[in-house]
Amino acid sequence: MYKENINPVFDKLNEFIKKYYQNQLIKGAIYTISILIIFFLLFTIIEYISSFDVNGRTFLFWTYILINFFVFVKLIAIPLLNLFKLGKTLNYKDAAKIIGKHFPEIDDKLINLLELSEISNSQNALIMASIDQKAHELSPISFKNAIDFSVNTKHLKWILIPIIIIASFIISGKYYILSESSARIIKHNTFFEPKAPFNYIILNENLSCKQFDDFLLKIKVEGHEIPSEIFIVWGENKFKLKNLTNNEFNYTFSRVHTDLEFQLSAGGYLSKKYAIKSLLQPKIVDMQINIVHPKHTNKKPELIENNGDFTISEGGLARWNINLENANNYTFLINDKIIHRSYEKEIQITQKIFQSTNYSIIISNTNNLSDTLTYSIKVILDQFPKINLVQSYDTINSIHLFSGVIEDDYILEKLELIYTYNSNDSSIESSEEILIQKKSLEQFFHAVNFEKLTIDAGTELKYYFKVWDNDGVNGSKFTKSNIFTYKKETKDELIAKKDIANTKTKEGLSTSISMSKEIQKAIKALNKKMLQKKNIGWEEKQKIKAILKKQQELEKKIADTQKKNSENLKNKEKLNSSIIEKQKKLEELMKQVLDEEMQKLLNEIDKMMDSAKTEKLKELLEKLNAENQDLEKELDRELELFKQLEFEQKLEEILEKINVLKKQQEELKTKTEGNKNDKEGKLIKEQEKLNEKMDEVKKE
Repeated sequence: MYKENINPVFDKLNEFIKKYYQNQLIKGAIYTISILIIFFLLFTIIEYISSFDVNGRTFLFWTYILINFFVFVKLIAIPLLNLFKLGKTLNYKDAAKIIGKHFPEIDDKLINLLELSEISNSQNALIMASIDQKAHELSPISFKNAIDFSVNTKHLKWILIPIIIIASFIISGKYYILSESSARIIKHNTFFEPKAPFNYIILNENLSCKQFDDFLLKIKVEGHEIPSEIFIVWGENKFKLKNLTNNEFNYTFSRVHTDLEFQLSAGGYLSKKYAIKSLLQPKIVDMQINIVHPKHTNKKPELIENNGDFTISEGGLARWNINLENANNYTFLINDKIIHRSYEKEIQITQKIFQSTNYSIIISNTNNLSDTLTYSIKVILDQFPKINLVQSYDTINSIHLFSGVIEDDYILEKLELIYTYNSNDSSIESSEEILIQKKSLEQFFHAVNFEKLTIDAGTELKYYFKVWDNDGVNGSKFTKSNIFTYKKETKDELIAKKDIANTKTKEGLSTSISMSKEIQKAIKALNKKMLQKKNIGWEEKQKIKAILKKQQELEKKIADTQKKNSENLKNKEKLNSSIIEKQKKLEELMKQVLDEEMQKLLNEIDKMMDSAKTEKLKELLEKLNAENQDLEKELDRELELFKQLEFEQKLEEILEKINVLKKQQEELKTKTEGNKNDKEGKLIKEQEKLNEKMDEVKKE
């Protein structure tokens, strides 16, 4: 309890001490900045008035450094170290005294608490109780509120005053007093010559430049006393020239757009006026580009003004209308190839554009000034159409189903289904056009029954979709989908497929019979147990739920078997068996196994579980048991009928195979009698193959 109450007090004291040093840092930063600026002003003004030599300026430089170093250590570095608990820091009692001045009502309480905590021990219950009481009284008070950062705003005046003084220098145009003096103090080891007469020599051939170009002024100073700094006076501005070697100076006038006058100033001397002439630059003052896209894009014409870069559809027409100023001739180039050249002041050019490229306009005038403007043309190429296709197969109706999305950057023209196959060493290709709405994006559906095609069994059919666009420039383009393959099954493949499905149907019926027996067994056991109870308990309800769940699984299994048998019946129809009608009748019987009465009975049992009518529930379970007995018998009968029909069909298939083998044997016999000199043994190998096939039939 002691630690729980006093620890929060110490946490608050730590937060107060942290905020105390943060406040010291803020106040120290304000005073440090103000001292930096004040001494900067003081020393630069003294230097400007006194023109100190190297020793004087060195004294000012190091005095400024030492003063500011001492201020920084005192007002910034020490509080910063104390903030991170380095060095001699504020203890809890000192902090409590500061807090007490802000919160008089807790002054003695907080100090007493700290003194008691120093003598507290676990065996002195009275002291511990006193500590708990005082800690509890101090808990609502946030000590760090004793520090208010906003109080420091009153110290900002020591920054504002020197800043106002600096601003007054700038506004009055006398900022060079500060900049020049401070530069001399920083370069305290540099000797500055006293002001003396000198001459300016302009090194430029002429004082002229192209309009909006930069102009580099070059001068050289000659005389007995050379100034270290030269300024250029231009309007109300004054700028320092760059000092080069050999008493040479230069200055760059940026983007000279009109004639201008300037003077040079150094050592208190102001030169005569000089003038720089701005030569008019040839330029484009108005540009219009009319863009006509190809008809098949269905895009509207565009007008682009005062911008040479543009985007156009492949094969589109661009018309330039350009007005020039201060120009006497022009050259128009596309991809560095001259398209037109003229001495007129207006450009009118029409050009068809087929690929992305750059074009340039070169303009010039009598001042021997020229300008080259280069722009880019981005061509939107007509893309190939796209097709996304999903294929599925309806096993019951033997139909291939296709759903897909076709799209083009402009308009779709045509959609085709192409299929190819080989017949008698020849490749046959057929196509079927699918109706589309000729939009840019469409969804389509299509169904095909490949079994209706008149192709031989075992023939492999390849098919794909082809979509065309309406490209009016390059001609209609097409894209093909993935290539799919369909193979018409042989009789042996159909029989093998049928046999596998027959096995699954028999397994499904057998499993259903077993599940029905399990349900009957569970019902009998439950009824026997319910005879001993008047009310249905939780355990009996769970068993009834299990029986209902098992019954639903049985119905799902029977429905599954029926569905697979229906699919298999479609396959059997392809075999042209004589017993197909019998198999269809059996399918009808299988569909009648499940009726609505069974589902109603299950729903009634489910509702009765929450009822107290035990006898009624037993009666329903008995009825469910009887239904399952009938179901079991019906499934048994269907299984036997299925096996019987399977046997009959198998027998029919074997007889057919024997007839085929018999015919092949007779043909081989005829060949053998007509070719008694079988040196290569081909007839013998054929006989061996027939013997192998006969052995396979015997196994069946």
